Amino acid sequence: MTAQVAVRPRADSAPRTARDVIHDLARQHAIRYERGDLDDWAAAVSRVAGDDIQLDETEWLLVALGRAEIIPEIENTRLHARYLAERDGPDM
Repeated sequence: MTAQVAVRPRADSAPRTARDVIHDLARQHAIRYERGDLDDWAAAVSRVAGDDIQLDETEWLLVALGRAEIIPEIENTRLHARYLAERDGPDM
């Protein structure tokens, strides 16, 4: 069963960035990203397909949170999109 975790900012605090939410969730649940054999395979397939994507530390934590089923997939996707928008800014 997947645990439901709220990823929305609390009303009693300043708005948190997506990065803050991701790192806080990882800390709260003692989650770390550990690279596995399947990750190496996926990177090789992506590279051959011409999609050599490099994830940063925060994105890898989001992967680990998803694998641990800490947040539902749809929330993971929304949080990742929010993180990318905040990280890359309006110029991208």
